[in-house]
Amino acid sequence: MPNAITLRYLFEAHLKDGTVIRQTPEDVSTAEPLTRSAFYDVAQRIDEVRVFGLYNDKHTYIVSLEDGHFEIDGVPFSAQPVTSPCIAEGGKFKLLYFRDHQQEIHVSAKVEEDGSVTETRTAGEHYHQYRMGWEYTDPRGRVYHQTIVIL
Repeated sequence: MPNAITLRYLFEAHLKDGTVIRQTPEDVSTAEPLTRSAFYDVAQRIDEVRVFGLYNDKHTYIVSLEDGHFEIDGVPFSAQPVTSPCIAEGGKFKLLYFRDHQQEIHVSAKVEEDGSVTETRTAGEHYHQYRMGWEYTDPRGRVYHQTIVIL
């Protein structure tokens, strides 16, 4: 599954057993390289993710699924859901990760002398936005979500 898009960030997932799953610029799964992206390998072991991060040569963004804290370039911080500034301890964190992709498509149309319409489409730029964070289920079963958006 070749990737013609240049990714601004690559990910690393550190699992509880010490395994590290790294995305390459080709963005292919090691389990199913012909049909799946690299995140497929993480999704198969989503409950085992301890730390997840996005990085490039300038910045690193991390979320800990052990305690829910985030880091940007090594600076830790916490983020709590607005609906509940304090959440009960003793629950479980689960990774949330999305890579939103948009592409501009330029369309023009011309009415020919015979009345037919000729349409031209040109592919434009690709835009990515990354969201990562956690879903937390507290001991009473209440579920909270928190993400950060990386442009």
